[in-house]
Amino acid sequence: MKRHPIQKAHQSRHASGSGSARGNRASGTSDFFDRFGRAPLRGLPKYAQLREAMMAAIDSGYWTLGEKLPTEAELVRCTPFSLGTVQRALRSLVEEGFITRAQGSGTYVSDSRQRMEAPWHCRFLNDDGSGFLPVFPKLVVRKRVRQRGPWSAYIDPDAGEVIQIDRRLGIDDEFFVYSRLFMSAPRFGRLLNKSIKEIEGANLKTLIRRDFHLPITQIGQRISMARFPGDVCRAIKVPGGTLGTIMEGVAMAGTRINVYYQQLYIPPNDKRLIVSDSAAPWLAPAGATTMINE
Repeated sequence: MKRHPIQKAHQSRHASGSGSARGNRASGTSDFFDRFGRAPLRGLPKYAQLREAMMAAIDSGYWTLGEKLPTEAELVRCTPFSLGTVQRALRSLVEEGFITRAQGSGTYVSDSRQRMEAPWHCRFLNDDGSGFLPVFPKLVVRKRVRQRGPWSAYIDPDAGEVIQIDRRLGIDDEFFVYSRLFMSAPRFGRLLNKSIKEIEGANLKTLIRRDFHLPITQIGQRISMARFPGDVCRAIKVPGGTLGTIMEGVAMAGTRINVYYQQLYIPPNDKRLIVSDSAAPWLAPAGATTMINE
């Protein structure tokens, strides 16, 4: 019988059973994958399996805020993954703001990961291109919806109802973006019981991974130009009938589960929005000369 890589890694470490393997907690590698590696969703890439295991370890307090993480070589030794997979998982965690890397020093758990400065769908570059503008969310609507809409083709069409979560996103006090998100009510109904504070400021991608064990592994996006609905115009304080950008997104866990459908209403502005998975090619080194606003 063919064993899953996670099972093989577990068995090989348990077979050795050496005291040295269990006595290496100081480097954070001894029992990490035994405790936090789990059988993956079908279609979940290997780097995402490792990323989710590392996020579970951070969430549990196994690695605390500001703590130095194992090296790439140590992660290769204590998991069933290659160096390339380890490096990709670490890049993903850096881009999402959960860990930081310091040249010549190492990799650390970020001590500012609660800030919502660069949510996945609203990453507007700052003026010098070295980072993202901060985002300040405000919850506008949270309710169950029974009628069909653009989301119906993507979000559990047989469920009968969906959850709608609307938030107004202030982009560094310069302008507002309106987010309208739809999810299956039978699957994610618990979100309706969370406090306003939890929903308002949450990175929903992270919340879904943590509370429902559904890591978002890919997001399909498309953009169109259209006039905004009246309620959106009023919420983001633009004239009625404003013509702007509507970004639609469908987030998936693995290759089979559509987690949410989202609409972002982005009014005319002079900022640059990152829409690719990786922001690295677009970020300028601090202090470097850029052509962003020329």
